[in-house]
Amino acid sequence: MMKRALALALLLLPVGTAVAQTTAPFDMNQERTRENLPPFAPPAGAPAPRAQPPAPPAPAQTTTPGSPFNPGPVPAAPQPAAPSPEAQPASRAQQQQAASPAELASRRYLVPEKSLRLNGETEQRSWSVYLTPEQAAAPVRLHIGYQNSIMVAPEASHLAVTVNDVSVYSNPINSPDRASDRVVDIPAGALKAGVNLIRFRADQRHRTDCTIESTFELWTDIDPRRTFLSFATAGMNRFSRLDDIRAVGADNEGNTRFRLIVPALDQLGATDVLMRLAQGLALMGGMPNQSFTFEKAPSALPEPGELTVFIGTQDELRPLLPALTPAAANAAVASFTDYPGSAGASAFVLSGPTWPALEGLVNSFVASTSGTATQRRETLSTQSSRGIDTPFLYSNALLDFTQLGIESKEFSGRLFRTGFTIGVPSDFYANAYGEARIFLDAAYTSDVQPGSHIDIFVNGNIASTVPISSYGGAVLRHLPIKLTLRHFKPGVNTIDIEASLLSKQDAVCPPGSTADTKARFAIFGTSQFQMPNFARIAQIPNLAATAGTGFPYRTSTDPISLFLGRIDEPTLSAAATFLGKMAMASHYVLPVDVSISATRVSGVNALFVGSISEFPANVLAQLKVDPESRNSWTPSGSTPKNSGGSTLTLQDWQQRSGNTFIRRQFSTLSDWAKDNFDLSLGMLRFAPATEELYRPPRTAELIIAQQSDPTEVGTWTAVISPDAASLAKGMRTFAAHAEWDRLKGRIMVYEGDGKEPSDVPVNRFRFVPTQPFSLENARLIAANWLSDNIMSYALLLAAGGILLGLATGGLLSLLGRNE
Repeated sequence: MMKRALALALLLLPVGTAVAQTTAPFDMNQERTRENLPPFAPPAGAPAPRAQPPAPPAPAQTTTPGSPFNPGPVPAAPQPAAPSPEAQPASRAQQQQAASPAELASRRYLVPEKSLRLNGETEQRSWSVYLTPEQAAAPVRLHIGYQNSIMVAPEASHLAVTVNDVSVYSNPINSPDRASDRVVDIPAGALKAGVNLIRFRADQRHRTDCTIESTFELWTDIDPRRTFLSFATAGMNRFSRLDDIRAVGADNEGNTRFRLIVPALDQLGATDVLMRLAQGLALMGGMPNQSFTFEKAPSALPEPGELTVFIGTQDELRPLLPALTPAAANAAVASFTDYPGSAGASAFVLSGPTWPALEGLVNSFVASTSGTATQRRETLSTQSSRGIDTPFLYSNALLDFTQLGIESKEFSGRLFRTGFTIGVPSDFYANAYGEARIFLDAAYTSDVQPGSHIDIFVNGNIASTVPISSYGGAVLRHLPIKLTLRHFKPGVNTIDIEASLLSKQDAVCPPGSTADTKARFAIFGTSQFQMPNFARIAQIPNLAATAGTGFPYRTSTDPISLFLGRIDEPTLSAAATFLGKMAMASHYVLPVDVSISATRVSGVNALFVGSISEFPANVLAQLKVDPESRNSWTPSGSTPKNSGGSTLTLQDWQQRSGNTFIRRQFSTLSDWAKDNFDLSLGMLRFAPATEELYRPPRTAELIIAQQSDPTEVGTWTAVISPDAASLAKGMRTFAAHAEWDRLKGRIMVYEGDGKEPSDVPVNRFRFVPTQPFSLENARLIAANWLSDNIMSYALLLAAGGILLGLATGGLLSLLGRNE
């Protein structure tokens, strides 16, 4: 019997093997790789084919080199198909493989920052992306690469992406071990030619913890290198019209570069034209992290987020562009042409018979992008980084939250965050008095316990706190919350609202409570922000006003003197990058007059760019930078060694460190005044202190300094580095949106990527009137100055009291009966 059973088992073994080979095992985490993903899903209702050959490449667009701007006939692009029903992770092997030039040419990176982290239980980030008509009409896929904290519960956490308010991705967050990739088809019609709003939103819940502190362990990192649009049609990075420059985009670190190829780069007469062209390109590009580089000849193929610009006469460009149009010999022309040797990338060419003809062409280009010096601005441009422009408030104003981009929303978690931005002008002078207000419309349920609170932050600084001290829930109708104006600055200001919510359920934290979706807090778009009237008078120096609005150079009627240490590639690159940021801040192309002599810049607004050894000693002294720094501030940060013996004693160390008995008593008194009355030594003064010479630290890569000129008529701003290489590198890195917004004080010190910039505050400044005289404005100016100089205010009060007493005594002596 056993032999018959064994023979039967051997007979059935091949059949079982065959079945095992043809039937896939059940996999709870089955993923289709990018290789198995069909080119594009068929339209809804259409039968899906079993296999689909790759679409043939679209015919290349042809642009006649040297022709004027003319869109011409646009080749018909295939219509995009319906999106796939779910996101599909890409294979890990393909991610490890380097992208080919053809793949890079089909990509459009999306994230305009070096990194993007969505923190807490809920956070939303928005920005805009500009697409050409050809890009908007082509079939396109969205690639998303992300990794999340291991504390994020995937069953209760979601990542959602919308394009122009059309949902294109919404799936659980579940990639704690490594970065994962998701690929989805963009629905037909979701993208449009021009500005497209991209929004990433993460709703995250903790796996096990219900405390407010645990919400800081929740994060999802969106990888800019793996988050992009991929076009199915070839030639999508070709440009054919002037507005296409806005579609230059960013690279996989959020940076945008304009590479100017100028064979006549060392000619002084061409520098003015190049600086104006750089500002026009910066305004046209409109990206938050823009920089410029100059070369005499092409050194590399263009990369994503980069536009190459050739500019020169026909004779100068013909060796670089053999197909240059003969029309450039008679008149200046501008066009797009294929970059030599690239995979379809376009280059912007400006050519003509002479440099004066090129100057006229550049002026025409600039006129189409620039505003006017007297134009009143109603918004500040933040669409490319925040998805909405920032309203510009000049005086008393009242804005609904819906106007500021905050809609009504409910929240079921423990730490709620939202925020908005407002802009103030360059002559804002209310840092020591005055209060803005938020009229908050919100509600919380009976689950929210006393001890909860609502905090308001201005530019990262706590400005106000509203405690929740009652049981049973409440509806807040126009609850006034005062915000001190101390932390506001000229330009863009970020105001964040944060609600910390405690509940009895969170104290117990039963299993599954972190995934509870019952709303406990709501904020409504009918809430309002009110800005009061504030003093209007500009101050020099004020680097925050320069970074935020381009002051005082935007209001200059005469050309700005631009002093360059030398006419070379690093110096021109740094100068163009700085001017490009200034043009973006002021929305105006600044007229410049390039000079290599510092004697011509007295009595006018001027910019200085160069290494510190190229600066005259009198210019450094006027900028309150120690002239001895020309010897001590070196690129390597090395200093001469002291060969003498040490004579350091204990008394010397105590004296140098200030650790004396009197010093300790004075420090104790100062701490007591600070803790009890919020008074510091800097506030207890009769008038602003004098400025001292500043010596840059040896680790600094770049400093930006500002002061009045010797005549106190103009303003001098200088970009200084230890050498030319540090100048170009430091300015390129500091031009990033996050770094540039920190510019303030009279000197900004940048010590390299990854280190916090530091500033030297302003002690003494010069007032620059910007408004017609009025008693109301004069009263506000006096109120702020006296609030900033408390001892003078106290002295005036004492003098006023004495005068009042003398006047009262004199009046009483004249009344009544005299003996």
